[in-house]
Amino acid sequence: MEELRLQKFLANMGICSRRKAEEHILNGDVKVNGKTVTQLGSKIVPGKDKVMLNDKEVKIVTDNKVYILLNKPIGYVTTTKDQFARSTVLDLVKVKEKVLPVGRLDMYTSGAILLSNDGDFIYKMTHPKYEVEKTYNVTLKGKITEQEIEKLRNGVEIENYISRKSKSKNFKNR
Repeated sequence: MEELRLQKFLANMGICSRRKAEEHILNGDVKVNGKTVTQLGSKIVPGKDKVMLNDKEVKIVTDNKVYILLNKPIGYVTTTKDQFARSTVLDLVKVKEKVLPVGRLDMYTSGAILLSNDGDFIYKMTHPKYEVEKTYNVTLKGKITEQEIEKLRNGVEIENYISRKSKSKNFKNR
């Protein structure tokens, strides 16, 4: 097998996202061949190097990849573990493989979401560099004004980030 970045290996094994794997590495939670690794970009040879996360060996997953399309109901959070002990999307599926959500939906949102144990697939679906287009259909209670529609067309500020790339030219007042 060829060398692989440690964070990618952890994500590909369905342990966590690449971002979370990077946090584990930086926090000193990961050992390779008995030595703590805290350097991002460190490489391993899967099957040759012994990788431990929080003193538990990371086993190479050779089972079939799992892809689940879930109609997420309102009231579930899209995470693997919630700090407030709320119900998660993982509570809705019963599979032996450890699956992770592919992206996010708000707790008060219902709709289709993917779950998978294929870290490479998750990365390619969620990382902005792959520009995977996503469509959201929104139903609002009450009436929306033309001025509010125009604000949505021009981009909406979300936590100091203005999304102009996802401007909607087809926004309809229903």
